[in-house]
Amino acid sequence: MLAYFGASLPRLLPGVELNLYGLEAHDVGVQRSGFLERAVAYLSTAAPASSWHDRIFSVSSTERWPFPDETFDFIVSNQVLEHVKDHHLVFSETRRTLKDGGRAVHLFPLKHYWYEGHVWLMWVHRIGNADLRTAYLRAASKLGLGKYRGHKRDFGMSLEQYSEMHSDYLQFMTNYLTESEVLACAKQTGLRASFRYTQELYYRKLRSLLRRPVPFRYARRRNALVDWLWVKALRYVSGVTLFLEKKQTYLHPQERVGP
Repeated sequence: MLAYFGASLPRLLPGVELNLYGLEAHDVGVQRSGFLERAVAYLSTAAPASSWHDRIFSVSSTERWPFPDETFDFIVSNQVLEHVKDHHLVFSETRRTLKDGGRAVHLFPLKHYWYEGHVWLMWVHRIGNADLRTAYLRAASKLGLGKYRGHKRDFGMSLEQYSEMHSDYLQFMTNYLTESEVLACAKQTGLRASFRYTQELYYRKLRSLLRRPVPFRYARRRNALVDWLWVKALRYVSGVTLFLEKKQTYLHPQERVGP
């Protein structure tokens, strides 16, 4: 994603100064060891205009981000929030490190979606009982559903190993939120929240699959009702785009100045 931004944003925003940084949690267990080193090596080749050794940071999932207050105009994540252990911390750090008027955009699936994208099974991420979840993974895998056959072929993994390991993956390495939980977390941490642009995500994905040109400009004038209705439907399909803003305009009438 950083390589894409580094290559594409200068063309889309000519004359705008860009400073890109990356942040990864090293104790979540999703990435393999050596991920950051490989990422820096890749970026150094793909986007050599920046010194990536000074721009890629690693933190634990429980500590504050290594950036001063009001550092960023934008914060972006792709398929991250469903793995976050402490969403309140992440939202709080988002607010702290955004400049006034800054924005954050997160693409990720809500708990509502039907088809769990990590193991390719329906509703498995909604099962809280570990024994039941493992049994479901085992039974579905016997029927040829999900990812088991690929893991057996590539890693020699037994059905029991696969079912237990991926049940634990869902238990300990994913943390899905509902739409209302996301909005509540944003409110608690002082951020505006909406899911605008979700329908554009699907429209552009469809055009990409059809090998049609994909427009980069999004409409600024929104119909809030249409946005809301689209999210109510698309949250069951796959990811949504959460749009956060560090902005608060209310001022008591007696405190206002001017006309």
